[in-house]
Amino acid sequence: MTHNTLRSLLFVPGSRPERFVKALAAGADMICIDLEDAVLPSDKESARKAVAEFILSSNSIEKICVRVNPVDSPIGWADLEALAEACPAAIMIAKCSCPTDVKTVEQLVNKHVSIIPLIESIQGLDNICGITTASDSVKSIMFGGADMSAELRCDFSYEPLLFVRSQLALAAARANIDLIDVPYVNIKDEQGLIDETEKVKALGFNAKAAIHPCQINGIHQAFSPTEEQISYAKAVLDAVDNPDAGAVVVQGRMVDRPIILASQRIMALANQSIPK
Repeated sequence: MTHNTLRSLLFVPGSRPERFVKALAAGADMICIDLEDAVLPSDKESARKAVAEFILSSNSIEKICVRVNPVDSPIGWADLEALAEACPAAIMIAKCSCPTDVKTVEQLVNKHVSIIPLIESIQGLDNICGITTASDSVKSIMFGGADMSAELRCDFSYEPLLFVRSQLALAAARANIDLIDVPYVNIKDEQGLIDETEKVKALGFNAKAAIHPCQINGIHQAFSPTEEQISYAKAVLDAVDNPDAGAVVVQGRMVDRPIILASQRIMALANQSIPK
């Protein structure tokens, strides 16, 4: 995202071009057109062509991400070649496992594209620090929980994957980049979606992916600051001129640079319309 804070990323199959415009209108901060798992092998070529044509004709390129197949495969290379001209705002690397994957994307597509490594393997997790610092184009990383749980031989649920999410939160914070969580797969369980989103927000995630438009409002609701947080953040920012203003006391609490920066983030979220 160029101006607003990314909270939601709505996936749409690359083989369903009739859904692309509808996805853009669903209210998500960004959409991710999927050329990987959502597309059958026999449909890869036609999906790739449809995605490229859509991007070239779109007036909302800044809201379009494309997930490509693993870039160490011929299919992934073909995806990148198709996107070299029809370049979206972001490219998500499926099964990103090492810094070389990031460098491959950087070399084959427009240098201004944002790169989102999808971390869904033990190897990717082991190499996370190298991946996040492989290029200035890496603006965020995403957690791929389904594949990761299969490789770890654990349940695809919150508690068994908490230690993975925690490591990703640490890596994203160290690199000062955004962190996107895996979709909540039960689209009929809105409260479960909100509960899980609030948990990952508390860990340091700033966005969550969605697999259906009905999940967008719940995600935005969970990432929205409370009235109490907004009130305090406003009081902090009213009391200082800039993040380097030094230590001051606001409502009886000592405030310095980290609290000021956090208050700026809270007000940025508060200023976004919900739903969009």
